[in-house]
Amino acid sequence: MTISTRQYAQLAQHSYDPPEITADGERPFIVADGVRFNVLKNVDRPSGYQGTIFQRQDTGEIVVAHRGSEFDRQPFEDGVIADGGMVANRANKQLKDALALTDEASEMARGMAHKYGQAPQVTVTGHSLGGCLTQLTAAKRGLNGEAFNPYGAVSLNQNVPEGGTQVINHVMAGDVVSAASKHFGKVTMYAEPVELNVLKAAGYEDSGSQLDIRNPIKAAVTGGDSHRMHHFLDVDGKGQPDRSILSQPQARELADRHRPVFEKYRGDIEDIRAGATIGAAVYRGSQAIAEEIRRHLPESAPESPFRDAHGALPAHGRHSLDPRDPGHPNRAMHEAIHTGVEHAFASKGLQVGESSDRTSAALLVNARQNGLSQVDQVVTGRQTAAGLDVFAVQGDVHDPAHKRAQVNTQVAAQIPVEASFQQLATVNQQQAVAQEQHNQDQARTQAARTV
Repeated sequence: MTISTRQYAQLAQHSYDPPEITADGERPFIVADGVRFNVLKNVDRPSGYQGTIFQRQDTGEIVVAHRGSEFDRQPFEDGVIADGGMVANRANKQLKDALALTDEASEMARGMAHKYGQAPQVTVTGHSLGGCLTQLTAAKRGLNGEAFNPYGAVSLNQNVPEGGTQVINHVMAGDVVSAASKHFGKVTMYAEPVELNVLKAAGYEDSGSQLDIRNPIKAAVTGGDSHRMHHFLDVDGKGQPDRSILSQPQARELADRHRPVFEKYRGDIEDIRAGATIGAAVYRGSQAIAEEIRRHLPESAPESPFRDAHGALPAHGRHSLDPRDPGHPNRAMHEAIHTGVEHAFASKGLQVGESSDRTSAALLVNARQNGLSQVDQVVTGRQTAAGLDVFAVQGDVHDPAHKRAQVNTQVAAQIPVEASFQQLATVNQQQAVAQEQHNQDQARTQAARTV
């Protein structure tokens, strides 16, 4: 593969406004980093999908460029949160058309085998939504490619695995869209000083500690420019000459040097996206809520090795789904969280009621997911127009060994209590099965030692 990353970036940009093929069939060309690429085909489908097939003039290599999304307002609001994740929804709707264009490019390549001695290589590229389609088409057709600030395809229930080397994903450290979901392929991160400053202003400490009280929503909204394609081109946001981040080794060095800051932020955004998509389903009814919850859970719950002949768990494994009920294993945790959240709401002048109940339920789920077995205190973080950050803490908050969980009230308010309790039941079941397996493994090890 002789196409450079800079050329892929420019082809991805050209997919937003490709030159049209004339009525007489004359094929125009574009120049990417000094190399000519012919335009073989443009498509614009009712699904909203747009894409272009480019061919390098000298080597015959073919690139399918999937058009992405430059959001009208903020990528956090428009791309990650709206409608349960606008990028994710569009990717699922447009995948069929993206695969069709990719297959057509491969057919073109096979038809050119006589000219080049073998079929030219077909690769894929794109930015944002187009980067997500790059991951999907590469995974499903066994292709290579490069993507720029892509929405990760792993969360789309398309049986796309995380990692691998088929796709190189170039991401700006402060980009909210590429942070929202895990990626198919390798991730290469770049950072600019302004991104580091934005995160520090939002409470992110430059260390591996989880003690910092941070505000990812503020950082996402303030740092919205990180998502734009111009960072990977030799122009700035206004189209004036600039130097591409791809040509600045110090950008990768900055990302590596401050990786704890950027990884905390990107992890926070992924957590928010998972909760927000469930919240958005509320407006589509109970069936949509159930479907969205299932989308975030494994395809099937893990089976316990301790089921009886009829498939039932031992009696002690059966509990009410509601942690407010007597006998529920998480009742004490829920009471501690609920009391702490109500106190936090009252201290901040917020109304105690359905919103605080939803915050308590969501915080309990997050606490169990983060390995908390008890809650010693509930503390608040920053309060902005984007909501209040609330933390559940096990241990002393000043002890580096403490455990904690976090939710944002605005995000949690969109998740029904019943949805959180259903997710809690799944988390508890998964952890119980893992513990049972661990105990069984220990018993086997002990038995082997005594033989």
